Amino acid sequence: MRIRIAKKEDVNQVWNIGNNVSEFKTAENVVIFWPKETLENCINKDDILFYVVEIENKIIGFSIVNLNKSLGKAEIENIYVLPEYRKNKIGTAILDEILKELKNRKYNNVNCLADEATEFYERYGFTKGKDFAWMDIALSDNFKRG
Repeated sequence: MRIRIAKKEDVNQVWNIGNNVSEFKTAENVVIFWPKETLENCINKDDILFYVVEIENKIIGFSIVNLNKSLGKAEIENIYVLPEYRKNKIGTAILDEILKELKNRKYNNVNCLADEATEFYERYGFTKGKDFAWMDIALSDNFKRG
């Protein structure tokens, strides 16, 4: 297993994985997963950590972390591992890598939305906050569900 920074040539594989995951669906009229163009825009950016996990040159998982340097805060947008590779500590390895990098960059806080992964994050010391309604609006056609 290898965790590395995502490259442009990884975008199609990541999109194919993410676009088929119902857990990423937040609203009926919004795309389920990030549009390919958005993923491409995340490559080599200072405000995003975008990792992929490979086994034998096949991407089996990924993570996307949104960085707000001014606030010293990061938000884990996604950590995902294909179901057939779960229970092998791969998600744990991804989160370890994220937290190590955020500490190295002197971030003060990290949060995430963890609907189905609450227990996973709680094992790391994340605390569950107040329940709230997810609210969003698609401001571009890229995010409108077709």
